[in-house]
Amino acid sequence: MTTFLRRLEILNFLKSKHNSVGTELILQHLINAGYLDSNETKQKSQFRLIQRDLAFLLGRKTEVDDCEEEKNELDEYDNDFGLSAEQGLGKSRHWRLDPYQQLNYDFERMPAFMALALSVTQKHLTQVLPSSTQHELKRIFLNAESKLQKSEQKLSPVHYQRLTDSVEFFQRGQHLQTPHFEMSILDTIYRAILQGKRLSFTYRGQALSKKYELHPFGVAIMLPKLYLIGKKHEDIQNRISQQQNDNTFRSFLVHKIKDIEISVQPNFVPDDFQIKTYLAAGNMDVLLDHSDSSQHELVLELSTTQYSNLISDLKESPISTSQSLTQLNNTTWHLKAEVKRTIQLKNWLLSLGFQAKIISPSIIRDDLIQALDAMRKNYL
Repeated sequence: MTTFLRRLEILNFLKSKHNSVGTELILQHLINAGYLDSNETKQKSQFRLIQRDLAFLLGRKTEVDDCEEEKNELDEYDNDFGLSAEQGLGKSRHWRLDPYQQLNYDFERMPAFMALALSVTQKHLTQVLPSSTQHELKRIFLNAESKLQKSEQKLSPVHYQRLTDSVEFFQRGQHLQTPHFEMSILDTIYRAILQGKRLSFTYRGQALSKKYELHPFGVAIMLPKLYLIGKKHEDIQNRISQQQNDNTFRSFLVHKIKDIEISVQPNFVPDDFQIKTYLAAGNMDVLLDHSDSSQHELVLELSTTQYSNLISDLKESPISTSQSLTQLNNTTWHLKAEVKRTIQLKNWLLSLGFQAKIISPSIIRDDLIQALDAMRKNYL
């Protein structure tokens, strides 16, 4: 019992330290706390005792012999406490507890469904999480994996693997490959947002590359691409000087950004800004006419067949919050909704083919006719 309590006190002591500490400091703490005799003649043997305690906690298969010195070679050890050893001066070692690894104390009691949630999170989000976060979560993910593999509950490793392999993100429509981007660029964007700083970078346009000083507001993941959302510094300056409302958001494809740096200057982002609200308002949609950002009442006549899912799809996934559907007869419906003239709307109408006829407004009907005429010219 004495050995158990002494080793538990070593863990508690290391848990209270933000930095790694040497074996001598651990020994002194145990003496001060009354776990060891303060007699100086015994300190050499007590030092060996603490070495054996640390070796046990570190996870060695055999304990340190009385005559064994602390080794220079520091191997990787796997233990349930998050204890790690670092090379100190000469042959000494420094010890520390990983603050994230301390979560492992609860992993034995973790329900299998929670471990599964962590495993699925690792699979789908590591490509967009900051590298530092991935590093800190690595051990937690590994413990969740181990928990699932060792689980004696109904969720067997085979079932777990089957479910993990059965959940994927996918793009609607034609599948496009994800463009390559440097993870360090995304890391820099995240750090600037966390620190409340501006960004300076070069952006590769269609013809020329251009430098920007940007106030980053957020990152939008729109498969297969990632976008940095923000406002140019000069636009914010103009708003302040002219005391005007500013909605001049810009979006930048992350894979086209290079030479990115975090500025020492502050990033002016309202505290109540949410990227989710920004996206839900349709701000990432591309207007067909940048001078026309107004809402138009779209009226469609929809023709369906016995095997068509169009109406049920629209009931479950409306094209806007104002959408209404009225059934005229067994195969015909009217749809009304407030919409903007966007490329996304045009492409959706084209995808409906013969099932949709634009009743009004004429300006959206003309958008579609012009697109169809342009397409026909390629085949004449």
